[in-house]
Amino acid sequence: MFYLVKYYRHFICLISLLLLFYGALTIWSKRSFLSGFSLFRVRGKGLISLTVVLIFLSNCFMLSSAMDYSCRADISLNYVRASQGLNPNGTRYNQAAIMSDTVLHRAIEKGALKGISTDDLRETLTITPYVQRGGSEESGYFISTQFILSYHATKKTAHLDGSTLLTLAAESYKEWFVDEYADNINTLRMDFTGFEQKDYLDICRFLRKQVDLIKHYMNEMASKEGAFQSKEYGETFQSVASKASLIADTMVEKLEAYVLENGISKEKATYLGRLNIENVFLHFDALKAEAANKNNLAAISMYENDLARIVLVPTYDVNEQFYMSQTRIGIDDFAAQADDYANEKTEIRSEIATNNHVLDMLSASQTSDGIDGKAERLVEQIENELTRVALEAETLVKEYSTQQANNYMTITVSEPENRLGSLLSGSLSLTLLFAAGIYLCAFAVSMDKTAGKEKEQE
Repeated sequence: MFYLVKYYRHFICLISLLLLFYGALTIWSKRSFLSGFSLFRVRGKGLISLTVVLIFLSNCFMLSSAMDYSCRADISLNYVRASQGLNPNGTRYNQAAIMSDTVLHRAIEKGALKGISTDDLRETLTITPYVQRGGSEESGYFISTQFILSYHATKKTAHLDGSTLLTLAAESYKEWFVDEYADNINTLRMDFTGFEQKDYLDICRFLRKQVDLIKHYMNEMASKEGAFQSKEYGETFQSVASKASLIADTMVEKLEAYVLENGISKEKATYLGRLNIENVFLHFDALKAEAANKNNLAAISMYENDLARIVLVPTYDVNEQFYMSQTRIGIDDFAAQADDYANEKTEIRSEIATNNHVLDMLSASQTSDGIDGKAERLVEQIENELTRVALEAETLVKEYSTQQANNYMTITVSEPENRLGSLLSGSLSLTLLFAAGIYLCAFAVSMDKTAGKEKEQE
């Protein structure tokens, strides 16, 4: 049945052409008799009309069935880099990805298709550029942003609806494309593995880093689309960043203050020893920064300030106005480096001072080492709140990415109702071709019979 439906159009065309050929050949051989024979003198007109009607109905049924065996979808890429032949992330775009096992397997699972493998589905699909141009000349180069995904049924897929199957494949490709090129949200997934083994002040530092991670991610997203608001939570990127800041400024600050005020540590001696060693290395780093700062200042003092100020170059500004521009000379680099080293030294000294404060607080405390119940509860609260805010951030980014990525690609699948005109025109054209063939054949037969009777009468 599959091959009958698939090649039905060719079969009808072949039969019609054979009838036409037979009729035309017969009439040509009887051309001397044609002048006295009317085109309307055809026997069995009722049977011919009935046959034509049956063929028309057969055409409608068979061509309608064949439409499920062949259909197409138009795929358009709508993002800026598509015209350069690139993916949204700048890598080379390859439309053949729709034929990958990942996409086709997703389509099979999406439609719960039984007895169909990825190879079976791949055999039915073809993707081609909507406009194909090329050649050796550069003027002939063309990067297509529109593609045609075609489906042609095989015996293994003939029992499936072609339009549905093509829709599954196209939508699976779009979903894969969105997943592949949407924003990476893995960094927003909180991982507290081994978290409980850290000392309390180390836990505070870790929690602040997690807060900074969320804030940085949200600020980056806000720079892309500051006005975006979640339909699910009603949050914006700025509001989620503010929530993360609030965790650090209140909850983590409260935990840190409680730990320092009470001198709490899981292993106080180990922690104090580590801070002392850290201070030693920080002290050497501060000395290095101070020495580098002095070296740069000494290099600056070797230049004559007057000479540095008079190095000017004739220049035109954006308004084509002439002025004398001061050049950028080596002394500028020395000044910038001296400033950087001075700031570095200040930061290191501040870190040493913080460590000394912690050393004083822990050393003065009479609290025994070990797990502190209140600190554990505070840590758990912060962990839960941080997880909640990170989940909001992840949901917000997903929503934004889906919205943006959905605009990356437009897919239009030809639906059967849109092809009704094609079905009727195809059925009529085949019917007219067959009608012309059978009528011409019947006309030729009538000529033969009439010629035979006339010869008998003679």
